[in-house]
Amino acid sequence: MACSYLCTCSLLICSLLAFLVSGSQIQKTLLPVISFDEGYAQLFGDDNLAIHRDGKTVHLSLDERTGSGFVSQDLYLHGYFSASIKLPADYTAGVVVAFYMSNGDIFAKYHDEIDFEFLGNIRGKEWRVQTNIYGNGSTNTGREERYNLWFDPSDDFHQYSILWTDSQIT
Repeated sequence: MACSYLCTCSLLICSLLAFLVSGSQIQKTLLPVISFDEGYAQLFGDDNLAIHRDGKTVHLSLDERTGSGFVSQDLYLHGYFSASIKLPADYTAGVVVAFYMSNGDIFAKYHDEIDFEFLGNIRGKEWRVQTNIYGNGSTNTGREERYNLWFDPSDDFHQYSILWTDSQIT
């Protein structure tokens, strides 16, 4: 898909479940890894976001009142965006974990978004991930897809990535 209609986006990671986002996998590929404070700001969740001692890893959690989330401080036109995520094994029906990029203004004339949404689960069922691409403000782009995962994303951390170039999104 061509990206010509997508606006410059900020990276947003929101959670209503516990998961960890780490730069350690990216660092192995020799890409620069900055500290959380240098590159991100907490979006919501008060004490539900904990920065680890390395300064580059955060833990997001859920309580009875709210989840947690953070947003990049910079805007990006293209790039490689990745998160290492481990979902909780408990009953999570009705809860969504999202790793997404957006032009950041839901009130703008054109809201653009690229995302992974991990849909809540009932113990013993297959996990599902939904991907969306909204371009030029349209939510009717035919780019929403749902997949049953062939692995259990609550067993271990798994890497989820978006490669966005000037001509395609992978």
